[in-house]
Amino acid sequence: MLTEVRNNIRYLFDALKISIKSAMAYKVSFLVQTIFMFFNNASFLIFWLVIFNHTGNSTDITFNNVLYIWSFSSMGYGIAYFFFGGIQKINEYIISGALDSYLLQPKNVLLNVATSKSSFAACGDILYGLVVAIMASGGDISKIIFVILLSISGSIFFFASEVFFRSIAVWLGDTNMIANRYVEMLLITFSTYPENIFGIGIKVILYTVVPVAYLSYIPARLVENFNIWLLLLVILVAIIYLAISILCFYKALRSYESGNSMAMKD
Repeated sequence: MLTEVRNNIRYLFDALKISIKSAMAYKVSFLVQTIFMFFNNASFLIFWLVIFNHTGNSTDITFNNVLYIWSFSSMGYGIAYFFFGGIQKINEYIISGALDSYLLQPKNVLLNVATSKSSFAACGDILYGLVVAIMASGGDISKIIFVILLSISGSIFFFASEVFFRSIAVWLGDTNMIANRYVEMLLITFSTYPENIFGIGIKVILYTVVPVAYLSYIPARLVENFNIWLLLLVILVAIIYLAISILCFYKALRSYESGNSMAMKD
């Protein structure tokens, strides 16, 4: 068991290095997509800046708080899709039968699939989140490092959501639209708006079905007012969501092996 864990960790770090080298090999494409995504995100922040210039900060919502939640949302998203872009292909591999080629390799199937692709544009999200974190923290190194570490836990929610909704393709067919809508319209949209603008009903959903609270709201709170119990809660919920998605993937894998007649990948 320990040997397998060590091998998976070693494989993960090797795959991450390959993703970085791949980005460096296509410098022009990498830079263009990174810059485009950076300014795309910045345009939304300008919208919030205009609002606060006209209304000012309130006791419930401050511009600094908006900066932090944008930082967590952007970096969490960027980390998930730059290093594990293959998660967006799971349902496609299941439907086309291309998953067979991964099953034949002596590697962890999920890690192998997840690291098979890398989204260069997602690096723009990481850079943007980092810049926003620097702005929000006033350059406080300890806070910036804390934001980066918490963003890693945030990336787990994006990763887990993609794996779960794309794995159920083995039973429901093409779930690409479901996965895209859940991530883009729920996780991303809600994680970039202050928590206090929502009513109690929406908040219940954001603390349960759509784990936005643990992705950006609570982390933003932790940076300004650290609480060990809230930190442990974020880590625990991230682990639970990740475990559910992994169980779903391997459950789907068993159904794929035994109940689907799909062609081998070319």
